[in-house]
Amino acid sequence: MSDTIQIHENTKIYIMCPPRIASGGPELLHQLAYKLGERGFDVAMYYYPNNVAQPVSENYLKYNCKYVTEVEDREENLVIIPELYFYFADQFKKIRKCAWWLSVDNLFKAIEAPKHYRMIRKLKIKWLHRAVTLNGKVRGKFNYHLAQSAYALDFLKQWKIDAIYLSDYLNADFLKSSREVDLTAKKPQILYNPLKGFRFTKKIMAAMPDARWIPLQKLTPAQVGDLLKESMVYIDFGHHPGKDRFPREAAIYKCCVITGKRGSAAFHEDVPLPEQYKIADRRSNIPEIVKLINSCLTDYNQHIGDFAAYREWIYKEEQEFEKDITQIFVKA
Repeated sequence: MSDTIQIHENTKIYIMCPPRIASGGPELLHQLAYKLGERGFDVAMYYYPNNVAQPVSENYLKYNCKYVTEVEDREENLVIIPELYFYFADQFKKIRKCAWWLSVDNLFKAIEAPKHYRMIRKLKIKWLHRAVTLNGKVRGKFNYHLAQSAYALDFLKQWKIDAIYLSDYLNADFLKSSREVDLTAKKPQILYNPLKGFRFTKKIMAAMPDARWIPLQKLTPAQVGDLLKESMVYIDFGHHPGKDRFPREAAIYKCCVITGKRGSAAFHEDVPLPEQYKIADRRSNIPEIVKLINSCLTDYNQHIGDFAAYREWIYKEEQEFEKDITQIFVKA
């Protein structure tokens, strides 16, 4: 497979995206549209379902992306489809289709999957479910594949699907605000995401009943930033279906970051933490995790320097993203 996508003079680029949803994936889709538009390409968001009034999330108005309610299904055009919408790719007949794997695992949980796919999933034979999904809805349906993480690249390679690496970068507001963190204002509290890995996180919480635990849930980006700014530790024992944003946001706000080893967290290219801050989510490891969290809380100033290289890597991501899209999307 070619590692470039030819964009002709008359090519229109469409980026499929859920309407009015603010989270990591949709933000990245808007960021790509914004960066491609800056380079003079004819690009538009295609929100699906396409009948939602005012489909643009308030959080993404700043990207100033135009949107359409119909796609011109022509051979010279291109539609970029995140894994959430792979099941709808058949609606396009002529247009070139580009799959963008913003996550791996979420494809196999999609409620839009045909019923017999879900039946196979219930059998809990992971390889069979994945083989049926990939062969039925992915393999041969797309002209190109992009992967947001090394985890996704590795997964696709195992299934003999070639992909081009195109990752992401953090929101400019987060990056700017993170430069103003006052270490003396840090409090000995632990942040966690209750939507990911909570079953295991609860066991750690039970082993540390006197600690102050704060869930990152139902908050605006500004509120998340405020909590990150004042906290010492962020833990994430979720499944890391793609290169998640919360660990990076926590790191640039100078939190000590502790993760498990699932999904993208297993790949140094995706989560380049010092290895001692990655501990597998096994019950037998809970004493080690508790000891590390307590050490980060009591010796915060000593630990926080360990994350300096990770922070610098995060600050350079936008520059790398721009370089990658310049190499991938080539004017024919």
